[in-house]
Amino acid sequence: MANKLLSMQKVRQILLFLKRGYSEREIARQTGVSRPTIHLYSKLLKATGTDYDVLFNMGDHDLNTLVHSQKEQKDEPIDLRKFHFQQQAGYFLLELKRVGVTRFLLWQEYLKLYPSGFQYSRFCELLDIELSSRKPSMRMEHKPGHLLEIDFAGSRLDYVDRDSGEVIECPVLVGVLPFSSYCFVMALPDASLVNVIGGLNKMLDYFQGAPLNIISDNMKQWVIRTCKYEPTFPELLEQWALHNKVGLLATRPGRPKDKPSVENQVLISYRRVFALLR
Repeated sequence: MANKLLSMQKVRQILLFLKRGYSEREIARQTGVSRPTIHLYSKLLKATGTDYDVLFNMGDHDLNTLVHSQKEQKDEPIDLRKFHFQQQAGYFLLELKRVGVTRFLLWQEYLKLYPSGFQYSRFCELLDIELSSRKPSMRMEHKPGHLLEIDFAGSRLDYVDRDSGEVIECPVLVGVLPFSSYCFVMALPDASLVNVIGGLNKMLDYFQGAPLNIISDNMKQWVIRTCKYEPTFPELLEQWALHNKVGLLATRPGRPKDKPSVENQVLISYRRVFALLR
């Protein structure tokens, strides 16, 4: 069960890797046990003062008694809330891959099991720690039609009004399908939400279909309340997405690598469009 201590078989696996000099991160990957739990058991095993070979060859009962008795002797008591979370971390990460499962839903289910558990913000922080420990670097793999990345170019194009002679600047909307790098670039009258949606309509017409999800950064037209985990989108944008059966996603604040394909396409548009119209 998720709330039980590690089996002695798993403890022996940890012992074996510790003896070979593996780091806690490497042991977590090899055993499928969360990194904080590896850290906990590493401290418990070292606290016994017994050689790893001797511990490895002990019977289950003796090993269990020796290792877990260290918890009662520690100066700092074990945080049971964190321990319970660590035991369920693998389940949480698997469930997050399922369609429609959110961090908030998992947190609600977690509180039903542990009413005195962590608050939502701390729950999400611990999830991020688990994700980073199990996937220290991630190679983004895309599937056809699954994602459309959009962004405004940092620079604007401009034109001269023939009647007034006024130079009018136009924001440039860029969209790309990461799987194929198929790109769309369009200058808009302004950056209002209405015109962004108009640009998206033109984009979907150009691509001859809608992706499963569209991701943007936290620009004010896209996100009205920034949240690291579950941002709030404008009602008009949500209605548009519902009509087109498209999921709305937002990057983490200050994380342009969450949409690297469109960041690259913006640079390409500077060379192939902006430079020619200078």
